[in-house]
Amino acid sequence: MIAYYQPHVAALLREQLSGGTFSQVSLFGGDRYTLRMTSAIECARILSCSRGGDEECVCPSCTRFSTLSHSDLVIVSQRDHHRRMEAAMSAFLKDPNGPWRARLVRTIRIPLLAFHPILLEEASSTVRNAASRGEGLNNLLYELTREGAVEQKEAQEYVRSLRKALKELFSGLPKTTTVSIDQVRSIDGWVHQTNISGQLRFIILEGIEQTNVAARNALLKLLEEPPEGVYFFLISEHPSRIMPTILSRSRRYLFPPMSDEKRKRFIASYGPVESDYDSLHSFYLTQGGVDIASSADLVDRLLASLIGGRALDSRSIATLASEVEKTDSFEYVLTALGEALAKSGLPLRYVAKATSLIDETFATATVYNQNRQFTFEALYYRLLEER
Repeated sequence: MIAYYQPHVAALLREQLSGGTFSQVSLFGGDRYTLRMTSAIECARILSCSRGGDEECVCPSCTRFSTLSHSDLVIVSQRDHHRRMEAAMSAFLKDPNGPWRARLVRTIRIPLLAFHPILLEEASSTVRNAASRGEGLNNLLYELTREGAVEQKEAQEYVRSLRKALKELFSGLPKTTTVSIDQVRSIDGWVHQTNISGQLRFIILEGIEQTNVAARNALLKLLEEPPEGVYFFLISEHPSRIMPTILSRSRRYLFPPMSDEKRKRFIASYGPVESDYDSLHSFYLTQGGVDIASSADLVDRLLASLIGGRALDSRSIATLASEVEKTDSFEYVLTALGEALAKSGLPLRYVAKATSLIDETFATATVYNQNRQFTFEALYYRLLEER
């Protein structure tokens, strides 16, 4: 799959993996939905395989990677897990006995790996309690993996159970999964433990440009001299925001956006769809329950207010902010608003300041897990003041 969607990156990775020149610290940069996470997991699988990493290999290590149940793999991921999981469950319901069953298991296991036992050593009681609830979800995934042919009613029951378990798991957790200082410390202790089995260890960290200073500094020390047999994969949409000292210790790979043809083929892998989506982002948003047309109307109202310099009344902006919070469209609306401002014809100085405020607000809200509704309202008034 990677070779088709990212042929140049795939060829380079294949050459380095087969030639024994693959770096212990790799940075996979590029836009969202360009298979950076998939590529990192595949590289780890090939490195761990004792039979050369053939795509169809069923050795014990590759079998564990196929369901992301490998004990020497840790992932701390920041992405729209909810929407990806909904898309995967929808595809599974369309064809319960097709390839999407295994891909559904992997899609859900990615966020679950943030509860890897080694990450719980320094974790808060909230995270530990969530990890306990995650055991039931893991049992469901294991059962689904071992299941034979699944009838439609059984598939529907699995999806209902998965949704219920996922809701219970994530309801009490912070919305952000940005890499924390506690997680870096736990990883540091783990990779420096004596490895009796001699198995390679893999750590995949996503969104490190949004971590706080303490976590970045701790990670830098860890990457300066990674222990033998340990591989780090850093995934970032904005590599330019990463500390230069971390960049200097990473071998960088750029994942370009998919072409229209490849994007359509990728969406088609989820089964028949009703609309012709202009981006994977739009597809996942819709699968996750976001009404794109409604969000676009919301952005239009905000933009008209900013262009005219006329404030919406407090009840209206509170209603809009509540809608953003309820539909989990905070990131989408901010991105769309920034793009609309860039095309608005407003003075360039204001546009530059406004887009900077939007970026700063999103990053701060993510790192410190701020209330999205209040943050959205505060941003609107700041944008209006600058106007």
